Amino acid sequence: MGQKAGSWFEWRDAAAYAPLLEADRSLFAWEWLRRDRNYRAAVKAALEPAGKSRASPDAAAFGLVAFEDPRLGVPNARPMWRAGVHPLVLQVERCSGSRADDRFDLRRMSRLATFVAGEGDEHLLLSDGLRAIRLDGPRATFSAGPACLHYLLEGLVSAEPGLRTLQRFLALCRNGQFSRLLHPREPRARRWIMMLRAWDALAAGAGQREIASELLSRSVTDPRWRSRQSSLRSQAQRLVRSAREYGSAGYRALLSDGGTSRRIS
Repeated sequence: MGQKAGSWFEWRDAAAYAPLLEADRSLFAWEWLRRDRNYRAAVKAALEPAGKSRASPDAAAFGLVAFEDPRLGVPNARPMWRAGVHPLVLQVERCSGSRADDRFDLRRMSRLATFVAGEGDEHLLLSDGLRAIRLDGPRATFSAGPACLHYLLEGLVSAEPGLRTLQRFLALCRNGQFSRLLHPREPRARRWIMMLRAWDALAAGAGQREIASELLSRSVTDPRWRSRQSSLRSQAQRLVRSAREYGSAGYRALLSDGGTSRRIS
């Protein structure tokens, strides 16, 4: 996906961003975070090994349970967002249910599962790289073998994100795959991809005219395009403004209540 030296993003290559068309917003949020210089520096300073098995207090500053390698993009990354920044994290506990078909067995989800142990708690991410389901529980909730799970939901409005995650989780356990009905394509995915490409273009030193020509219309060739193509100029200005807002941590709105608590550009 070109940026300056040391970049991994070729903003002119539309195909490099294509996987994001099917990605959920938690993975769009990751794409912004992995571009953050402070995050990259923190990962480098942590000297974290390739695998992650324990929670990191340093990663918490960025909303993550553990550091994820910023070189990994969608669909290879498995960012694990903390419940404090992502309301779609469902809180669960082990319970005493005895029916075999009521027990969740982490081993059956090994191809999708990323597990991280914390101080007295456990964090589970189930993801195929495009869709994600997050669960948290006390120590031994997932790691102590098959168990019936008790789901913790409360309130009226507050229960809705957790209920959405529960529905998705039950469908995944029942069918062995993510439900397209419960994980619909993000309607603003194309717009968010344009914003990412604009941000990468700015980081590469591209000007507004160059961005407009590549992302909006090949007709932007006249040096006086700002006055002669005012509509395109306005679109380019909005795109760049939105990209700068998200690049300054505005992307966290994507995680807030599934991104529905405020309008997202």
